[in-house]
Amino acid sequence: MRRLFSLVLVLCGFWSQGLFGADQTHVSIVDYFVLLPPDTFEGASPSSWLTFLKQPGSGSIDTANGYMSCTGDGAQPEFEVALFRFSDGRPLLAMSTGELEARDSMFLVFYELGKDNRMHQASREIFPIRDGDDRQFILPKKGRTITVKNAKTAKVLSQFEWNGSTFQHQ
Repeated sequence: MRRLFSLVLVLCGFWSQGLFGADQTHVSIVDYFVLLPPDTFEGASPSSWLTFLKQPGSGSIDTANGYMSCTGDGAQPEFEVALFRFSDGRPLLAMSTGELEARDSMFLVFYELGKDNRMHQASREIFPIRDGDDRQFILPKKGRTITVKNAKTAKVLSQFEWNGSTFQHQ
């Protein structure tokens, strides 16, 4: 009986590791999206935005390719989210947002999973170009390359591919 009890305790320990200790290759962009900080969006939590996204015409969710886009509403501008993975399997969410009633994809923010099983803003050091100068950051619907465009001319300025630890100029 003691052995059975010990076995049950050990098995419970394996099943309760949470996302940080779990096999993260089977966790989707949606799972990480709802773990974003509560103040990430104007006026609503990430889970509320997920509900909004599931309405017809409000955006798209592609879990197979790790991509989401949302039309936004009167208070929150449009946004895109893409899932990248570090070489060790940890997630990295990239989010591009615009300005309300202005151009889309003008700001780029990264989030990584913390030991508390919540997403936290990551250092921008992994991406070599800062926001500003009329740049737009177009996240990949498939693949690992972020395209940087001139917001006025739509000309592609550069592309940066994720290598598992940083984005490198192509």
